Amino acid sequence: MTAPESMGAPVHSRVVNVYVAPTGNDANGGSSEARPVLTLARAQAAARAASRSGKAVHVWVRGGSYHLAATLRFTAADSGTPSAPVTYSAYPGEKVVIGGGRQVTAAWTAYSGAIQVADVGKNLSIDGLFLNGTKQTLARYPNADPAATVLNGTTSMATLDARAKTWNNPTTGYIRALHYGHWGGNDYTITGFSSGQLQTQWVGDNNRGSGMDPNTVVAENIFEELDAPGEWFYDKTAGKLYLQPPAGTDLSTAMVETAELDELIRVEGHSPTQPVHDLTFNGFTFTQTHRTLFDTPYEGLQLGDWAIARAGAIHAKNTKRITVSGSVFDNVGGNGVFIDGYNKDDVVTRNRFTSSGASDVQVVGSPAAVRDRSTWNAMVNPPTDLTPGPKTEDYPRDITVSDNSMADMGRFEKQSAGVNISMSRQVTVSHNTIHGSPRSCVNINDGTWGGNLVDSNDIFDCVKETSDHGPINAWGRDRFWPIAGPNINPSAQSDAQQKSYARLDVVSPNTISNNRVWHNSEWAIDLDDGSSNYVLTNNLLLNAGIKLRDGFYRTVTNNIVVNGSIYEQITHRDVEDAINRNIVLTGQPYQLTVSDPATAKYTADNNVFWNNDGTVTGLDGAWAANGLDTHSVTASPQFTNGSPWGTPAMKDYTVAGTSPALTLGFVNFPMDRFGTGNPGEPAPPAVTWPDTPVVPTRASQAEPLMGATVKQVYDNAVQSAVGLGDFNGLYLENVPTTSYAYGQGLRTLDVIRSVNDSTVTDRDSFWTVYQALAPGSTVTAGVWRSQALTTVTFTKPADPQQYNNTAGVAYTGAGWGWRGKDTGGGGSFMDDIDATTTIGDSFSFRFNGTGIDLITEKYSDEGEIDIYVDGVLQTTVDATSATRAYQQTVYSKDGLAPGVHTLKGVMKTGQYMIVDGFAVRTGIPPQRIKKVVSVGT
Repeated sequence: MTAPESMGAPVHSRVVNVYVAPTGNDANGGSSEARPVLTLARAQAAARAASRSGKAVHVWVRGGSYHLAATLRFTAADSGTPSAPVTYSAYPGEKVVIGGGRQVTAAWTAYSGAIQVADVGKNLSIDGLFLNGTKQTLARYPNADPAATVLNGTTSMATLDARAKTWNNPTTGYIRALHYGHWGGNDYTITGFSSGQLQTQWVGDNNRGSGMDPNTVVAENIFEELDAPGEWFYDKTAGKLYLQPPAGTDLSTAMVETAELDELIRVEGHSPTQPVHDLTFNGFTFTQTHRTLFDTPYEGLQLGDWAIARAGAIHAKNTKRITVSGSVFDNVGGNGVFIDGYNKDDVVTRNRFTSSGASDVQVVGSPAAVRDRSTWNAMVNPPTDLTPGPKTEDYPRDITVSDNSMADMGRFEKQSAGVNISMSRQVTVSHNTIHGSPRSCVNINDGTWGGNLVDSNDIFDCVKETSDHGPINAWGRDRFWPIAGPNINPSAQSDAQQKSYARLDVVSPNTISNNRVWHNSEWAIDLDDGSSNYVLTNNLLLNAGIKLRDGFYRTVTNNIVVNGSIYEQITHRDVEDAINRNIVLTGQPYQLTVSDPATAKYTADNNVFWNNDGTVTGLDGAWAANGLDTHSVTASPQFTNGSPWGTPAMKDYTVAGTSPALTLGFVNFPMDRFGTGNPGEPAPPAVTWPDTPVVPTRASQAEPLMGATVKQVYDNAVQSAVGLGDFNGLYLENVPTTSYAYGQGLRTLDVIRSVNDSTVTDRDSFWTVYQALAPGSTVTAGVWRSQALTTVTFTKPADPQQYNNTAGVAYTGAGWGWRGKDTGGGGSFMDDIDATTTIGDSFSFRFNGTGIDLITEKYSDEGEIDIYVDGVLQTTVDATSATRAYQQTVYSKDGLAPGVHTLKGVMKTGQYMIVDGFAVRTGIPPQRIKKVVSVGT
């Protein structure tokens, strides 16, 4: 048989072939197919010797399984040259499996029930088990449920503490959990059990702290929990391997293999000036590596949320022109490929990644290359090194990750992606199909150092187990960011300073283009916390939109956003964002959170908005007054394949030649070049249009507090803007610098989480405590600010205050309903009301003061209201009027003793009883009242 073609070796170069086979012998030279060597280590020695002659070398590995006893390590001595590279390939048409464990050859015997046991030897590092190539489940509670998205089923720490009383040795075990904010995972080893509770040690796998969600946890590696088919446990001390095989399995004939090595291949040069180079690995199946969760140290990445273990099935450091191609990464325990520190012109292409324990491809530089590096525990403010770009050569550059199929990564580590980029430059991520991630599918962890291209990928089904993240996610928490941190700084000077520093790290633009991204939450592209210097163009975003938060220099041009909005969040002054020539299909194309068009100075124009003939809101008022979207239109884009409302699974959004979008400068882009294009590759789901139009709710209603505007933490956008892991608290949406609240130390974006040691979960839990406090009394508030808890002590105003109908009012009866601006509340105080149509329904408002007014609406359909104060009937008021009148005071009471009182109203007659608000006085005679403290005063 003749040797296979040299798979990329130049035709003019003479090639030395080396052969490896499971039937070979390391005493052979391996220079012919008839005399192959047995091991990859022996083949490496032969290839190294051959490459010294200056010839190209091709190592051909025949089909079979190769269990590595140790990681294969490649140094500069294994290098080729551009004209004479060294290539390791699977023999054409044959499957070559390189595994990081061993085949279990010990006899299996019955242990108890269906559990079998084999004596495999003591003190092995077994962290995974494969049965006939299929990964089995480490003994756990609760048992794995494939239908459960998060950690394949979870329980609570209280339940685990109770079960631990029956565990003989809990210190073999692990706790796997989600971060308390569901910003990735957090994992722990169990160190003991005392006082009825498990004791744990955090492994460090999240850059946002060790806190877990105690109601989203799993216990693993506990012998007593081995109770389901496919579960296994290794007793390291006794050397016993226990397995409850799936029904019908004959272990005497089955292939049972372990996972023990963290890395299969490590390619590492001595330094950036002495790299390994011109080396290719092609056509292999890499599998059966140890999880890095519990045996590898973690390192926080800049100020991103991620912590990573610098390990991978293939690990490259100090390399040039290393290629990993045409291979399969199947159920590796950690990362698939880790490109670490200095690397140049490396390529990861045409591979298939399935069920990686962590990320499929990590491209991560060294902190040594970062100038004025900040961490969450030590932020550099202000920066002192103002030199642009990296400090050393210890970072990847000109890396290509292309044409890979990446599915279901992050099986163990929940800060994971198809591709993660950090402290790198000019990384191209193109034509990959990426789906099934617990977090993002492509993550750009920081702005160092830009020039990355994310192009022509097909991305969907991401952020499956976590929250507040996008399928394409980015952070820009670089040198400029600590000046204001997670919140906007009210100083124009600091905004200008931040802007002047914003491109010190992201020295060239990152481009996100020609991708198709589907998501089931707000942001298909999430440019979070300071992400700056981005170009977004020619992207088809299905079921979600774009977040532009707290950064500078973002251009959003020629994209199609289907059932999503463009979110401007925490916007600095003069950000130079540009939003032009896009097609946005939704009822609310822009959603602003602490983003004033007058000072932000972004531009937006020549866009097409369409809501299937429905209302499109938010284009008037301050938006129009600041010259935004003056030439944009609300009209059908005229897609050639019909309407996505009628065909939610539509994938081709080409517009017709008569489309108004083309008139405004939009240019059609290809709809058939997303992802790998491989036959049978899955595609995104259909768009999920809401059954009914999205309308404001009571939860999103604004109300006044000491001259500020407050709301509940009512949706993901607010939760993300303030950096919370839950929805608890009262959110200060706007605190004008002239307000009483500002003078007392409260700020825009604060979230009040407690009042005088009482937890605030929603608006009512705040008002219940606050309204009972005496005017002039001291209030101690636990405040979430800059993504950390602080304490603000302030004095409750003694001046008159006006409160909304949502401010802790109790409504009794079945007829009540809340109505916003567009559903009957317009014109009222804060543009909302509560109304009932049922005689006998009542409201009650508990307050601390000496006087009160009831504010309502008057019209012919209103009627009589019985008024009670502290349970005593005072009078019956009449709310009828020939003409409609808003914000009318229909009842006033003064002279009450200082203290807590309750005003109650009962509907007596009429079609409606309406509650609009209340004015509370605090001992000031009515003739001295000049105004009521309200919004903006």
